[in-house]
Amino acid sequence: MFLKYTALAAGTALASLIVAPASAQSYAQAQSYGMPSQPLGSALKHLASTADIQILFSNADVDGKQAPALSGRFTPDEALRRLLTGSGLTHQNAGSNVVVVRGGVRPIAAQMNASPSRRMAPAEPVAPPPAVDEPAATGLEDIVVTAQKRAENLQETPLAISAVTEHTIEARSISSVANLGSIAPSLVVSAAAGAPNNAGLFIRGLGSADPLLTADSPVGMYVDGIIIARSAGSAFEIADLERVEVLRGPQGTLYGRNTIGGAVNLITRKPGERFSVRQKFSVGNYDFLQSRTVIDTGELGDSGLRASFTYLHKQRDGIVDNLKTPDDRDPGAYRADGARAAVVFDQGGGFRANYAYDYNRSKAFSNAFQLIAARQDLYAFFAASPAAGGGTFTVSPNRLDQISIDSDGKVIDKVQGHTLTLEIDINDDTTLKSLTGYRKWTQDVADSSFGGNADLLGRRVGQGATLFPVSLYHAAGYRHQRQWSQELNLIGKIGYAIEYVLGAYYFNEKGHEDSPQVVDFITAGGAFRTMPQLNYSAESTTKALFMQSTWHVSDRLGLTGGMRYTWDDKEIDQTQPITRAPAIDFSKFNWAVTADYQFDDGIMGYARIATGYKAGGFSARAFDSGFGPESLTSYEIGLKADLFDRRLRFNTTAYYADHKDLQVNSFQAGVGGASAIITNAGKARYKGIEIEANAVPYEGLSTYATFGYVDRKFKKFEIFNTSPNSLGYPVGQIVDIADIAKFTYSAPTTLNAGAQYEFAAGDVGNIAFRLDYNYRGKVYFHPNPLTAPFADQVAAPARGLLDARITLSELEIGTGTASIAFWGKNITDKKYKAVGIDFGSLGFGGNVYGDPATWGLDLSLKF
Repeated sequence: MFLKYTALAAGTALASLIVAPASAQSYAQAQSYGMPSQPLGSALKHLASTADIQILFSNADVDGKQAPALSGRFTPDEALRRLLTGSGLTHQNAGSNVVVVRGGVRPIAAQMNASPSRRMAPAEPVAPPPAVDEPAATGLEDIVVTAQKRAENLQETPLAISAVTEHTIEARSISSVANLGSIAPSLVVSAAAGAPNNAGLFIRGLGSADPLLTADSPVGMYVDGIIIARSAGSAFEIADLERVEVLRGPQGTLYGRNTIGGAVNLITRKPGERFSVRQKFSVGNYDFLQSRTVIDTGELGDSGLRASFTYLHKQRDGIVDNLKTPDDRDPGAYRADGARAAVVFDQGGGFRANYAYDYNRSKAFSNAFQLIAARQDLYAFFAASPAAGGGTFTVSPNRLDQISIDSDGKVIDKVQGHTLTLEIDINDDTTLKSLTGYRKWTQDVADSSFGGNADLLGRRVGQGATLFPVSLYHAAGYRHQRQWSQELNLIGKIGYAIEYVLGAYYFNEKGHEDSPQVVDFITAGGAFRTMPQLNYSAESTTKALFMQSTWHVSDRLGLTGGMRYTWDDKEIDQTQPITRAPAIDFSKFNWAVTADYQFDDGIMGYARIATGYKAGGFSARAFDSGFGPESLTSYEIGLKADLFDRRLRFNTTAYYADHKDLQVNSFQAGVGGASAIITNAGKARYKGIEIEANAVPYEGLSTYATFGYVDRKFKKFEIFNTSPNSLGYPVGQIVDIADIAKFTYSAPTTLNAGAQYEFAAGDVGNIAFRLDYNYRGKVYFHPNPLTAPFADQVAAPARGLLDARITLSELEIGTGTASIAFWGKNITDKKYKAVGIDFGSLGFGGNVYGDPATWGLDLSLKF
């Protein structure tokens, strides 16, 4: 066996890979592969050498393309199909042990008869391949995911997992976690009032939107394998995404604590093999501007080093006109800058290294908090304000395009992180992998107004009839957090039947919050002003050991088992509103078992039982001694099928989950400011179904749909009731409100659907028309109706959003290509509620509304 490389120069550099023919049966024989992600050209050469076949390809077709990792036992045909995933290239047999990799849809015979500048040229004569029929329309592409710490085909991974590739990310303008709400069933992304870069992830009804640094989310978010521990500040821009994976259901073995709802993996693009420059400019309404620049150095000499540099700038004016501020400080305005540098070392040997640094700074202005409802005595209290030269007390059940707010709510977020991944091949079957991450985040909230008004005047307690400025509720704050994590994975296999992952994990996090508030509590005697303060520092440390192994019992049956033991330690040092410095610790054993069966080529079923664990902690806003962890056990069956020559992909999952020791979060607002009491007072169960379908009915047309429904029920929800009510619950006692309690910030039903049709526009390029629809059912924002008298008014009704995009691509400009896209989001201008807060005893409630219709134009260049 030998390798030869040749090049023909006729305007384009071409190369072919020649491997001496082996037996006629070698192309059908399965072999084991353990190839890391690498430039596509290198991967094809490696495959040809390993499989003892001849692969012909053009450098022009593979330049700048990255092959996914390949791990497992495959025939050369299947291995090639996986390596070419997402590349736009196809492969076809061209004789005994000869394969041609090419772009477009021309038959091989046409390629062999093409002009020399486009011909696949072998280094030595080979028999010409027989003529073949023109191939039919391309089917659905394979998507390779790393959800189980190794590269696997999405359709062969026995998990409820959704993934989108770079093409979809670009088409939907996904650049942060805030844009993910339409990519998977049962996934809801919640915005935040008062801090635009705070986002809450909810999967199957589980999640958290609380920015408190001492309480964790039950859905994990990861960037290149490094956890983002805080939902606060998590909606930062990631300028160069390659893939997004959404894992639904508990991931307690491989991902650990705080993933009882699931996990979201954001995977960034690795530096390309060749020098290239990509530039994108965007403009839109509300003075939207964006510039994104990506530069790949290609390999630096023969060093094995490649690097990429990315810079992103985005800005927009506000989407609601605040009469008190200029357009660039209106609610919803922002200015964001992000930069990323990545370096890869890979000489094709047994050692690989990846380093990345990212930085993001955002100056944003809080979305308008608009009053939806108020007690009648507040109307009477502010009735004299306009006549005295003050503002008019404004309450509206409908979205207002113009409003007066007495604070612009400026919020500055700074996020930066370092990621270092090292891989060493111990032997052909075993790899040691190290993931090291360091991240830090700061957030400075100048002043956010939650009164929905400006310049209000009213009487103060003890000040007679004189009118003074009254501002129902204001909050400012400064938060900072830093984290360090280290994970070791030993990834390997034993023969052809056993695959395993062994791991150790360490995580340390420190944070601080200083949050002053101003509260004007309206009484019959006037406004009573208090200025409560929240000040604390917190530290959390996690250690874990874990393993997972898959036994391929036969070609059809696989059994997987995993376990993890976790140790958690948490501390809080608080000075306001009380002084305390307690510590608390927990430990937990989690496990998961899965059985999968290959019914037929492209059809797999699986059954899975998995457990998850969410750590306990402290509620810094409450006078408590801490709360304990909660746990969840999930029972799930699923079916994954590629049908009709891969023109239809249909995945479905049904599940049942038991949730114990539920951490019940009861938000309350009063003269002491906003508080949240968290106790382990709940039990719940979840029953649901999820469906995903993708289809390519004919050439150029692709469609998709996802549906998720979860039937949620509290089995226990105990609180200490202090609110008089008409429902018969006694005051001053512990009561169980499971029958009336609400699941918050997530909808029972989600639906996403869309289609794209692309066709050639003569010699100009390609035209694509795309529509995307996102539906979300009704959402409540408060679990306890007894303390939230306006809960129904601030709840968000079901809503559907329609986006559209028209793209003209593959435009030749000199040595590069260009594309132009005109897009619109929420093109029907749907007015919908994004966040709601009921301030209870303060006497009012309000909402933040989502973005109105927006439109823009993208110009993308690639050289």
